[in-house]
Amino acid sequence: MTTKLLIADDEKNIRMGLQAMIEREYSGLYECMLVKDGKEAWQHVTQFLPELVITDIRMPIMDGIMLMQHIRKLEPRRRPLVIILSGYDEFQYAREAIRCGAREYLLKPIVREELFGALAVLNEELQQRNALLNDRIDNGQIDRVTGRTGVASAITDRSGSMTRAIQYIHAHYSEDLNMAVVSNSVSLNYTYFSQAFKAYTGLSFVQYLKKLRIAEAKKLLECREGRIYEIAATVGFDNTKHFNKVFRELEGMTPQQFRLKSLKGN
Repeated sequence: MTTKLLIADDEKNIRMGLQAMIEREYSGLYECMLVKDGKEAWQHVTQFLPELVITDIRMPIMDGIMLMQHIRKLEPRRRPLVIILSGYDEFQYAREAIRCGAREYLLKPIVREELFGALAVLNEELQQRNALLNDRIDNGQIDRVTGRTGVASAITDRSGSMTRAIQYIHAHYSEDLNMAVVSNSVSLNYTYFSQAFKAYTGLSFVQYLKKLRIAEAKKLLECREGRIYEIAATVGFDNTKHFNKVFRELEGMTPQQFRLKSLKGN
């Protein structure tokens, strides 16, 4: 089964080059659609329902940021995962892209290994999302036929609730987020949600949120711009000292050390 992939860039050679790289590496896996601006991309998103979108930030008529703002309003099952491309190694672009829900942020010229790594991560996320959705549909159909309301239905409901909770966390991690807010968003009891979330993810809510925020911070730190306190605030930390402490706990180095290491690597 092929994955629908939309590529949006106003430069024809980049559109064609991305398609060629992807089709050579993943023959038959992707059905690629190419468009030249954000408006055309949004029309394709609503009409053809791609599962993945690779889009440039700067395009005529509608840019990549505005496109992602539209995509973010779609219901989760119709919302494609987005990879942002930019020729600008600038903090402001990266921060805005992440705030709008971009899963990956790649700088031009595109490095094959980075592109393929991003696609691998998003493919795994798509498979998990689709498996949960299919399980929920299958169990729902069985329940209607048999009248079953037992363990299988409870497991399915919990999986659906956890999927929605994780989507909510990814959409709001940069805000003042806590477990009470998230459990309310999926209409679950606080204590039950805590237990179900850990059983589902293998992490406590606090651990999961920390890892997510630090992962997003690392993307921003790889840019040359953006002060540490700005990055901390962007990913949801209310003070730099706490951000530095959590970053060191998870990465074994300070944010500044990580930035220097990543810049030397480039």
